[in-house]
Amino acid sequence: MANSSVALGCIHWSWIFWLIKNDSLKAQEGRFPVAASDGLSRKQSTSPGSIAEISKRLALWARRDPKGLVRVEYSSEFARQRVVQQLQNFLAKDEIAVHEITLPAYQYSESLVLNLVQQLHQVAQEHPNSVVSIAGFSTAFNSREPLPDALRVVNFNRDKYVELPLKQIWWMTPNLMQTVIHAMPDMNSWFSQRLQLTEAVIDTSTDSQILLADSSTTNIDDARHRAHRLIQQFHTAKQAGASDSDLLATYLLPALEALADANAQKELSDITGQFEGFLGALKLAAPDNTFARSLDRLALTYEKQGRYGEAEPLYRQALAVRETLLKADDPDIATSLNNLAELHQAMGRYSEAELLHARSLAIRERQLGTDHPDVATSLSNLALLYKSMERYSEAEPLFERSLTIDEKVYGADHPSVATDLNNLAELHQ
Repeated sequence: MANSSVALGCIHWSWIFWLIKNDSLKAQEGRFPVAASDGLSRKQSTSPGSIAEISKRLALWARRDPKGLVRVEYSSEFARQRVVQQLQNFLAKDEIAVHEITLPAYQYSESLVLNLVQQLHQVAQEHPNSVVSIAGFSTAFNSREPLPDALRVVNFNRDKYVELPLKQIWWMTPNLMQTVIHAMPDMNSWFSQRLQLTEAVIDTSTDSQILLADSSTTNIDDARHRAHRLIQQFHTAKQAGASDSDLLATYLLPALEALADANAQKELSDITGQFEGFLGALKLAAPDNTFARSLDRLALTYEKQGRYGEAEPLYRQALAVRETLLKADDPDIATSLNNLAELHQAMGRYSEAELLHARSLAIRERQLGTDHPDVATSLSNLALLYKSMERYSEAEPLFERSLTIDEKVYGADHPSVATDLNNLAELHQ
């Protein structure tokens, strides 16, 4: 951690001053519609991209189409929530239900797809032809898996979403959209409408503003914008009485992850230093699965900064929480073991990493079956470790087993199969 602890309310970030200044000018010039956070907008604007306009367009679509997909790009979570509330009000008189799905955070793509399909099937069985609002994509993917690869897996499974008798709204942030357009071309073409919610929410109790990032910014600038918005939302939610666990999982961790993914190391270090006291209080939080996931996410953020000494106790704490709450061979424990193994591998502690990978693999084989995709992941991870140790003869059969499983489960054209083939090709070089 940083050497000095700074009070939570005293945040001075030189790296975002230009954001506040520039975005304030843009808001004054009328480039961004702005809504107040206390109730509905001060003016119910129907200009393009406003909360009112997006709500009405979604309501018209929901009344007209029996099923289908719509994509909405948004920046402010508060504005997104307000659209969903207005949509529920509009459709209530038509007896069209609006259900909300928030994707679990920090998932590998295959698990994420499985979770989404299961939730969609449940809604379709209980409430066919209803509207489903799907959010959480920006924090849903495990940072260990390259985002373009993860999105290609989502794209590959597109038939599973559209076959259901549901009207689906997929909410995506600007940072994610840049990758979605290139990694999900088929899925992207299936959205009957592609809307942009540009109205934002300001907290009228402060001078802070939550604004839409300029689409022309670079990845690192977009990450700065996103982190800034999330920290402002953090303070608003804190004033409203949100729990520490919610503040961490919903606002602070996504802010750190956005900066880590953009390799904005200086800004990442600044924020972790500013929030050192808050992050240190994790050790005192009530242990549950959500808490364990938060520990994993924070540990990975430290790992990406090369702060291995701070990441390791967090991974170990997450493992200890799961071992206390769950059965000894629960798949979530396998995930914790895998995370710790990956860290030890990065630190060059290969013998410890090998034992952890082997334990993770054994749990997954027992609980999920020998042909499960998570087993293929464990096999591949262990093979990559053996490759790093120059134990090529041991790595090869594991890569081959992983390839066999993925081909059986997904078919020859799946991105995971391409990754397996690439791993084998590099091994044979």
